[in-house]
Amino acid sequence: MKLLRRWPSLSMLLITLALAARPAGGQEGRKPDVIYVPTEQAVVDEMLRMAQLSKDSVVYDLGCGDGRIVISAANHYGARGVGIDIDPERIRESRQNARAMGVWNRVKFMQADLFKADIHEATAVMLYLSSAINVRLRPMLLRQLKPGTPIVSHDYLMGDWQPDESSFVNGAAILLWIVPARVAGVWHWTVETGVSSDHYQLTLQQEFQKVTGTLMVNGKEEAISSLNLSGDRLEFQSGQSRFSGQVAGGKMNGLLSAGTQDLTWTATRDPQTEGAPME
Repeated sequence: MKLLRRWPSLSMLLITLALAARPAGGQEGRKPDVIYVPTEQAVVDEMLRMAQLSKDSVVYDLGCGDGRIVISAANHYGARGVGIDIDPERIRESRQNARAMGVWNRVKFMQADLFKADIHEATAVMLYLSSAINVRLRPMLLRQLKPGTPIVSHDYLMGDWQPDESSFVNGAAILLWIVPARVAGVWHWTVETGVSSDHYQLTLQQEFQKVTGTLMVNGKEEAISSLNLSGDRLEFQSGQSRFSGQVAGGKMNGLLSAGTQDLTWTATRDPQTEGAPME
């Protein structure tokens, strides 16, 4: 008896052909955006030092390669770490390295697209990518990370967002940015000195961590100097008075030091003057 050969259905054939056509080596078939180059351990050590880690830190490495940065953070600082890479081979290697170093319970490695990652819990972010990818990631970093979070990049810049600090190890540049709070707008507060009640209006313009502004005291403009923003901390000088404040959304709680007096103040930002999100 002659046997009849069974052919697959058209739909199954199309699925088979589509799977065969997918490139290997990345989530959903996408190849890594940069060539994998391991970071020298001396550079890793300097990156972690610049981030000022502690045992409470949560370090994210975007494009983690063999996992050495988050593994070193766990091994030397007791921190927790998360490595993200689109290449499954790198993720397998990272997990093996974490087990070999005995820190598998403090680190996690995920195969994922960097541009779709959830990094809200990060207290420090490490990058060894490219300047173009750093710029593409920048809006996500500024949107998801809390003010004061350090971002450390090996070799590559962040477009027109200038680093707060830089270092060099064996010819490699290590660049640090501190995520700034959004402070642009018009702020109002009143200080009771015991002798007078002084009303302040501070108008700020912002380009990332670079801030300029004007100060009005009881309706009169006063000169300000040493205006500095670091994370969520804003400081400036006006005459003999030193102002320091901590920003939390549309509020700023601060201290005024004038001579022997230290006076507290709370400023509110006019919501209609708040600047657009930084990108």
